[in-house]
Amino acid sequence: MKNQNMNKNYTTTLVLFFITYVFLIFVNAVFPTQSDDIGRKIEGIGRAIESYKSWNGRFGELLLVTFGSYLSTTIFYGPINGLIGSCVIMLAFVNIRGRLPEKSVKDISFFGAFLVILLLDTTSSFGSIFYWAAGSFNYLWAWLFILLLITPVVSFWRGEVFSEKTQKIITASNLPLGIIAGWSSEFAIVIIVLWITTIIYAKIRKIKLPLWYYTGLASLCLGWIILYISPALKIRGANEKKYISLTDLFKSGPEGIFKRLIKTYDMFRKIFYYQTAFILSLFLLETSLLKKIGLKKILAIFLCIILLALSLFINKLIFMLLAISIFLIISIKTKKQDTYLANLYLCMAGLLIVEFLYIGATIQIYVPRRARIQFTFIFSAMFFILMEYFFRMTEKKQGLQKAFLILSCFISASTMIFVASECFNMHLKWKKMEKSIFDQKAAGLEDIIVEESTFDSIYWSYGDWSNPHEFPFEWPNTSYAQYYGVKTFTAQ
Repeated sequence: MKNQNMNKNYTTTLVLFFITYVFLIFVNAVFPTQSDDIGRKIEGIGRAIESYKSWNGRFGELLLVTFGSYLSTTIFYGPINGLIGSCVIMLAFVNIRGRLPEKSVKDISFFGAFLVILLLDTTSSFGSIFYWAAGSFNYLWAWLFILLLITPVVSFWRGEVFSEKTQKIITASNLPLGIIAGWSSEFAIVIIVLWITTIIYAKIRKIKLPLWYYTGLASLCLGWIILYISPALKIRGANEKKYISLTDLFKSGPEGIFKRLIKTYDMFRKIFYYQTAFILSLFLLETSLLKKIGLKKILAIFLCIILLALSLFINKLIFMLLAISIFLIISIKTKKQDTYLANLYLCMAGLLIVEFLYIGATIQIYVPRRARIQFTFIFSAMFFILMEYFFRMTEKKQGLQKAFLILSCFISASTMIFVASECFNMHLKWKKMEKSIFDQKAAGLEDIIVEESTFDSIYWSYGDWSNPHEFPFEWPNTSYAQYYGVKTFTAQ
C-alpha cells in the first residue's frame, strides 16, 4: 500500500517554493561578484582538467572554472542558482519531514522554522552556499545531486511503494546521478557508510531491496572514488597545516588514530556542540514536563542534562558518545509505555549518530563553514522532532498551535527581509566602492585604496570567503587589482 503521507494537493508546496525562489533570486541578483569569482571568464574543459589535476577535483568546481564564475556575472545567475537553492531546500525538507509541505498549521510552521535555521545557523554559512558562486557550485549544487539520489532511498524506508515504471526510471538515472553526487563531495563517504548499513539491516531483517538500491550505491561509490583519487585532493591537502593523509594516519597506529579522533572532535566548531546540547536538553525537558510528572522522572532527566553539560566541557567525543547512549537507553526503556515517544528518541539518537559520522569524516582536514550545511540539516531535523512532539501534545489546543504558526511565519519573514536587506546594502556599498575606484583612476592613481568596511556585514552568515586586506601583493588583492586594471589594490 502506498504511503498516505505523500500529499496529492501541491498548492501549498508551490506557494512555499515560489516564496523561497523569489527570495533566492533577489539575493543572488544583488550579491556582488567577488573573491574567487571576480574577473573569471569562460575557461573551457582544459581549465577543468587542470583544476582536477592541481587545485580542486570536485565536479562542482570543474563546472565553476569552466563557466560558473562567469555565469555569476550575468542576469541568468539569479534565476538559475535561485532555482537550484529552492530545490535543495524543498528536497531537504522532504527528506527530513517525510513529505512535501501540506496546507496545515504544522507543516507551514515546520517550513518557516526550517528557513530560519538555514538563514541563521552559524555552524554553516548560508551566503557562501546559496549565493556566492564558488560556494554554490561546490556545495549547493553538490547537495542537489546528493538529495536527488537519496530521496528514493529515504522514501523507501518510510514505506513508499514505487511503480515498476518509476523503479526503471530510478535505476536508469542512478548511474549518472550517483557518479556526479559522489564526485561532488568528499562527505559522500558518510552516505556510503549509512547506505551499506541499511543493506546489512535489510539482509538481517530479510527485507527485499530493489535493483535501483544497489545501482545507486555502486554509482555513488564510483563517483566518490573519482574525487578521492584526484591529484588535486592530495596537492591541496598537502598545503594545509591540519591535513593528514590516510597513509600517515594508519601509520600512526591505534594510539595515533585515537588521538587524532579526539583532536578532530575537539577542534570542530564549538557553537555546534552548544546547539546540540541545548536542543537535546530542551527535548528531555519537553518530554518530561508535557506528560505526567514524577519526582523520579524529573531527577533522571536533570541528571542526564547535567551529564551532557559536564561531558561537553570535558571532551567533545565523550559528549557525542554519551548523548547517543542516553537517547538510545531512553528509547528502549520508553518503548513499552509509549511507542511514539520511543521512536522520537530513537530518531534523535539516529541523528546524533549521523552527526558523529560527519564530524569523524573531517579527520583528515578542517573544513570551513561553507562545507557544513549537512549539520544545519541535522540540527533542523532535531528541531523538527521538538516541534513534532509539541504539536502532538497540543493537538486539542488549536489556539496555541495557531499562535505558533503566526510566530513561525513572522520570524521567518523578518529573517528573510533582514538577509535580503543586508545583501542589498552590500550591493550599494559595492557600487560606492567602484565609484571610488573609478574616481581614483581618473585622478591618475594606480595604487587604489578602498574602505575595508565595504566587505563587512552585520549578517553573521553573509559569507566566509576571503576578502581584500591591507597586503596589496597577496591574494585576493592581486585578483581585484587585475580586475579593475590597477597596479595595487588595498583595503584599509
